[in-house]
Amino acid sequence: MRPTKIAIPLSLALCAVGIALFLKAKPAPSGASEIDFGQPKHPVTAQMLETSAKMSRVDAPSFSMVDVKGTPRQIGGETLSKPQFILFILDTCPCSIDAQPLFNKFSKHWADKVDFLGVIDVDQKKGRAWASDYRAVFPVIPDPKLDVIHAFKAQQSVYSALVSKDGKIVKQWPGYSVDMIADMNREMASEVGETPRKFDAEYAPLEKTSGCFFAK
Repeated sequence: MRPTKIAIPLSLALCAVGIALFLKAKPAPSGASEIDFGQPKHPVTAQMLETSAKMSRVDAPSFSMVDVKGTPRQIGGETLSKPQFILFILDTCPCSIDAQPLFNKFSKHWADKVDFLGVIDVDQKKGRAWASDYRAVFPVIPDPKLDVIHAFKAQQSVYSALVSKDGKIVKQWPGYSVDMIADMNREMASEVGETPRKFDAEYAPLEKTSGCFFAK
């Protein structure tokens, strides 16, 4: 067989494989249909819950940062205009990727009363790529040295914390689930003086689930 006759089908096959891998790498718009939460990959333990409970009502660490778009952002502090919900993200972690569409929706649900922020463990360039790839609708702040992540004692990805306007940690969650999302919703409502807003947690796991470990 002549080489040109081999090369053309081979090129087409490689192109098809590349397209398939590209589509697989991009999350579905809903982020729900292809995720299997039958068993939690990183179950939240009693020790994790106990450790997170000790973070409640302590002063939140305060940082002046710049997000992946170059916009200055304040984390914590005593003069916030709104309560802050901070989600801790681990680059390349499938757990963070799986959870992102749900927290995008949750951010929109409270956008008028609560500022959502993502803190990711990479530099600005990689953080900007992550925010673009996974369509973050809230600001994402690069934390390549893990200063913020360690200060908030976030051991794994998909940890989160709610910070009051006067700079106190209202509560920390070491993961997420249907029940934990409902608890986040109640705490946000309480913090802004409202009744909880009805929120569909969609594909959130039934069992409390955390993410992959951050570097120490």
